Amino acid sequence: MITRLKALFRRNLPAKIIAFIVAIILWLFVMNEQNPQIEGTFTVPVDMVNALEGYKITQNVKNVKIKVRGARSLFVSAEASDFKAYIDLTGYNSGDYETKIQAVLPQGFELVDIQPASTAVNLDKIIQREVHIDLIVTGTASPGLTVDKISQSMNTVLIEGPESRVNEIDRAVGYVGLAGNHEDFSLQVPLTAITSDGKALDDITILPRTVRVSVQLARGLARKIVSVHPVVGGVPPEGFVLVQVQADPAKIEAAGDATVLAKLTAIDTEPLSLTDLKQSDKRTVQLVLPDGVTVSNREVVVTFELKPKEAVKEKGSS
Repeated sequence: MITRLKALFRRNLPAKIIAFIVAIILWLFVMNEQNPQIEGTFTVPVDMVNALEGYKITQNVKNVKIKVRGARSLFVSAEASDFKAYIDLTGYNSGDYETKIQAVLPQGFELVDIQPASTAVNLDKIIQREVHIDLIVTGTASPGLTVDKISQSMNTVLIEGPESRVNEIDRAVGYVGLAGNHEDFSLQVPLTAITSDGKALDDITILPRTVRVSVQLARGLARKIVSVHPVVGGVPPEGFVLVQVQADPAKIEAAGDATVLAKLTAIDTEPLSLTDLKQSDKRTVQLVLPDGVTVSNREVVVTFELKPKEAVKEKGSS
């Protein structure tokens, strides 16, 4: 029986092989006609994997277009959610990077292209730092009353955020409104993170967010307009000369005992160093008040003007 089957199989073997090959070709042709290879594009979000904890991570590409090739039947049920795009942040720490975007495709699909193919990524470590709290008094009390003393529950506060942003912060500011008050009062004052040039940064967390402030008012205090005296120390950066220092406001109203005010002609600012100044700079600083003297706002802005030594010499010789 086996011998007869072998003989039957070997009979006209070349013709059988040719027929088999033709059948395969015809099958492939029919399948290609009925279910051809086509291309399609899907828009998908770019995810991040293996990212370090404790960092703020930003990327300039949020979505990519993935172009794929596959049988037409595969596209019938395919959805954008079936395709994945990601960037691998293994080994990345603080800094800027250009990172390749990779894709994960459902079975049967072939990747043709990804646009864009990469994205810029920034990793900024989340840190905390302690800064000083400055209180700014706004408005006026009832007629005949002035601020005698302001007390606060704490003098410093923690700020938290991306390192590059936290390093910009100079202080936390709270605004205390007098609003016609006629007696001592207390309130919770919200704090705002402020840079050295007076800009508020909203993406900084302040811990805690408010400070408890008590305001004591006094009647019968004398008042006097005095000058603001910027206290400057250090030397300008190499190659520069300090040509002007100006406080804003240049004069301020002080309140206190009449005998104390009689001797007072100016109020000093906190010491300011010229060493780390730029060619043109502004600093917000506190006034150093003598005992028994109060002002409505202890904060002033000091402007420094620096010029290259060569420019000053040329002007002097002309």
